[in-house]
Amino acid sequence: MASEPTEDERRRDSPPPLEFVRPDEGQAPLPARDQPAAWVPRPEDYRPPDQWAPPARPPPGRSNLPKIAGVLLVLAGVIGMAGAIYNAVTLPSVAEYADFVNNNTPELVAVLQICGLVSIWSQALAILGGVMAFNRMNWRLTLVCAVFSLFTLGIFYFEASAIGLLGLIVTVLARPYFVT
Repeated sequence: MASEPTEDERRRDSPPPLEFVRPDEGQAPLPARDQPAAWVPRPEDYRPPDQWAPPARPPPGRSNLPKIAGVLLVLAGVIGMAGAIYNAVTLPSVAEYADFVNNNTPELVAVLQICGLVSIWSQALAILGGVMAFNRMNWRLTLVCAVFSLFTLGIFYFEASAIGLLGLIVTVLARPYFVT
């Protein structure tokens, strides 16, 4: 007697009854015990409308604008690095440095050092943006890196920033040709 299944066990093990529905009839709602625990949407419910069409974009790969932007951004970063290395190698004498510090306020010296640090980080971001533009990857991040390339200082102060500005303009123009 202990081995015979009870009524509840028989009901759980048996499949639900089949109902045949005519094409013009709707299916009856499931009983509460057979309803699913969560609603799972079907992918076909989320198709775009038939009148919707993606905007027309030129096919990627037909223009050299991203490569030109990449070269300009890498060039801005390299010139900025060359300027930073040149300034690090050609240190002023002790008398010149003491004269500069004594004749200027400490705030100006601190601002110049902060500008130098921002320039170093901007050089790295300019090179990153150039590599990404050359590979046509992630236009938004490339645009941010191109904006940071404006803050690079070169050998004669602002030539790296001017090249970075050209890279920024070409990056904006090359938007349709990026993959993402």
